[in-house]
Amino acid sequence: MSRWELISFFGESAFLLPCAAFLYAWLRWRGAAESARHWLLAFSVTALAVLASKLAFMGWGIGSEAFDFTGVSGHAMMASSILPVLGYLAVPSRYPRLGLLAAAAGMLLALAVGVSRLALHAHSVSEVVSGLALGLCVSMPFIMRRAMPRGPKAMLIASAVLAMLMALPVGGVAGATHGWVQDLATFLSGRDRLYQRGEWTFVPGCRTCTAGAATRSACAARLCHS
Repeated sequence: MSRWELISFFGESAFLLPCAAFLYAWLRWRGAAESARHWLLAFSVTALAVLASKLAFMGWGIGSEAFDFTGVSGHAMMASSILPVLGYLAVPSRYPRLGLLAAAAGMLLALAVGVSRLALHAHSVSEVVSGLALGLCVSMPFIMRRAMPRGPKAMLIASAVLAMLMALPVGGVAGATHGWVQDLATFLSGRDRLYQRGEWTFVPGCRTCTAGAATRSACAARLCHS
């Protein structure tokens, strides 16, 4: 496993989705029902937006050739929405500056996850940047809430469990969510083959044309009447 693959694990949905559920349950247990609802709503809406962007391209070829955009990076979104929050809540409330530093460390780790997706050629710049931006829209307003219950022990335990999971031979679990998204796109679109990067639906009313830039003029001449 390369260093980029290792860093990329910190944005894996199979690990971070349980962390998101843990944060919601922990906030409810600490009596912060409003904060828990805010977390659940913000994270759920953002995760659904990421899913929708992936399904749109895989199933129907809806994306942007100009920006090489085929869907928001889920790794970048997950990392930037959860890791800063885990870092912030792991610091006792009597150390506010240290808590912000911990949140900043989480952001840096999320940024490293985004860079790893580029290094592994899993995403384009536009996909990583949009993922990081969406994730920060979840984590930053949450961290800025003043009356936030802090649970250093609970957060440290959650972080330790996350680290242990990454150290285990869980290659079959990592990336499993991507396969589920592909299956869902296949089911919803009814296509036998999903769209791949470089294939775009660019002619209005075109049903079968998925040609890339090299064959665009020929496809346009046919007007995709099939």
